[in-house]
Amino acid sequence: MAMGKDIWGKVRNWAANMPLVPLVMGRMSAKTVTATEELLKLPAPRTPDDIDANTKQYEEHASRSYMDLKMAFRDIGRMNAIVETLGRDFLTAMPEGAYKSRLGQIAFLYRRMHEELANHKMSALIEDSHAHQKKSPASWDPWDSANLREMETMYRHVARVPSDLMEKKARLAYEGRRKHRDVLKCDDWEEAKPFLEDMVDLQKRIAEAKALKDNDHATDPLYQALMREYIPGARLDDVDQLFTRMEEKLKELLPWIIDEQAKHKEPIPLTGPFPAAQQMWLNRSLLKVMGFDFNRGGLYETGHNPVEGGTPDDTRLVIKTSDAGNFLDSMKSALHEGGHGIYIQGLPRETWRYQPVGQDLGSAMQEAQALLIEMILGRTKEFFRYLSPRVEGLFQKFGDPAMTADNLYRLKTRVKPGVDRKSADEVTYFFHVLLRMRLERDLIGGRLTIKELPDAWNAGMKDLLGVEPTTYASGCLQDVHWFVGKFGYFPSYTLGHMIAAQMHDKMKRDIQNIPELMAQGDFMPVQMWLADKIYRNGRLMRTDDLLEQVTGTKLTPGPLIAHLQDRYLEAA
Repeated sequence: MAMGKDIWGKVRNWAANMPLVPLVMGRMSAKTVTATEELLKLPAPRTPDDIDANTKQYEEHASRSYMDLKMAFRDIGRMNAIVETLGRDFLTAMPEGAYKSRLGQIAFLYRRMHEELANHKMSALIEDSHAHQKKSPASWDPWDSANLREMETMYRHVARVPSDLMEKKARLAYEGRRKHRDVLKCDDWEEAKPFLEDMVDLQKRIAEAKALKDNDHATDPLYQALMREYIPGARLDDVDQLFTRMEEKLKELLPWIIDEQAKHKEPIPLTGPFPAAQQMWLNRSLLKVMGFDFNRGGLYETGHNPVEGGTPDDTRLVIKTSDAGNFLDSMKSALHEGGHGIYIQGLPRETWRYQPVGQDLGSAMQEAQALLIEMILGRTKEFFRYLSPRVEGLFQKFGDPAMTADNLYRLKTRVKPGVDRKSADEVTYFFHVLLRMRLERDLIGGRLTIKELPDAWNAGMKDLLGVEPTTYASGCLQDVHWFVGKFGYFPSYTLGHMIAAQMHDKMKRDIQNIPELMAQGDFMPVQMWLADKIYRNGRLMRTDDLLEQVTGTKLTPGPLIAHLQDRYLEAA
């Protein structure tokens, strides 16, 4: 009886203080859900009475050519928004019988967007606009000037690429999502090999065309040209220098961290089941707390890999179907995609809808927003103090030692080399990225063939982390990126991690009570800081310039290395 009283006393205390979880055991009542939603309600997003009338793309400009450019990019932006919607539907709700027709629809739209962007009329309009800008500089405010700069960047990047290659790229990318799902399930390298050979060949042809206007790297101009699709303006030599410094320091830190953590007991593993419906309820609730606007977005499950993207008006986050044995994996994915989504929703949609200057800064800054939430803030002791009693109640795990804040924290900060990138800890994650960057660079550079990829992958894992996959699925088939043609994307993860750490370093000086805010589940001061410094600026500035303006220095690995030392040697 005494034990029963203790448990129900705990339930009462939890129910009085935990707005994030249902207040009854078992199924949630409608009244409880309504009350919980009221407690989680955030200020309504500001919506203009007439969005079209208030956007800068409709505002008259002294340059007729620039006005024509704005209208052209508006139409390209609208087509891209349609593609984003079709793509989310492809992953979540599309009936099986629509597969072939959907491939055709998406490929057609990509071809049309490319034809609109890469034609000679666009080149003439850009030249005329620059001439007007030089002749009448007073007519050009900083946003219009940046918009023209980004228009030219987009045009130059694809101007020499034939439309049929872009159409084939889009079709193969969506075929690749299904192909990856199937070969991963069956560990079927022989089925994957010809598809990847076709994809690498296509990427080389596209890179050769891009490098005609983008050829400033001595040994790997093709790879740099592909990388710049995701990280505009990036120099491969700069990336190499940053990665070399990270590799040297982490090779020194990794064994030290492992030795220190070995002195302590292993964290207690989670024991399910954790029902998928409750996991998704938790994920959506956390996204609300973080500031994600569900009036302009949603969170969905898929049998494919997670996907970021969307538009500020329609930001649909897609995460992989929940694992009933571990709610932390699903939560990690939701926090990561949520970081992407909140950035997209915060872009200057009211004034620069569809215009290049109103877009995000590319995948490095995108990954910075995601990793800041998922890895840096979402793996603090204070965040787990906020989370622990809520998940303990939600999953009815009262008294379970695995659900304590300390144990959850130690589960997510345990450093152990493994073969899987997505489940890698924050320290070894870099080596997974480094391996993939080296391999894809060699594939595009012709120094490695797809046939040689499995052996090269396994040797690289052994060299960098001392582990070796035993299956293709746990090795060179594990990532979707190459199946969808995202060669040159992987550096974004480490560059994004560096940017996130550098921003966090400055944020801590501006918002001095971040630990207390995380313990309360109060993300709003953080989101307001990010909205002011990053989101609302769109592409007004280049990534390097914006980062230096916000943090006071250019990108450096120093803050990330310091963050890893502080967290993982202290956590040991």
